[in-house]
Amino acid sequence: MAKKLQDISVIAVNHGSLLNTRMVREAYGKSWSSADKGATILYELAILESYKGVTGKYFDNDQGAFGRAHSDAYQQESIDRLIEVTKAMLAA
Repeated sequence: MAKKLQDISVIAVNHGSLLNTRMVREAYGKSWSSADKGATILYELAILESYKGVTGKYFDNDQGAFGRAHSDAYQQESIDRLIEVTKAMLAA
């Protein structure tokens, strides 16, 4: 998306692992962080001036910093497949 949409910022985000939600508690019986942590980073990335103009990056909220995404994120075949599946789901 970042390559195609030049006039907006596109940031992939891991909002945080095992946030304190009912789904996590039922599945794992524990959590690492409050659910607010996940919402806060989304708000900050969208609003704060310090992130203005940042695009095409991956933010790992478990690490609290930009980092390297899963290797599939850099493979054109995987990217094309994700776009294809997403379009199919949106058309359904």
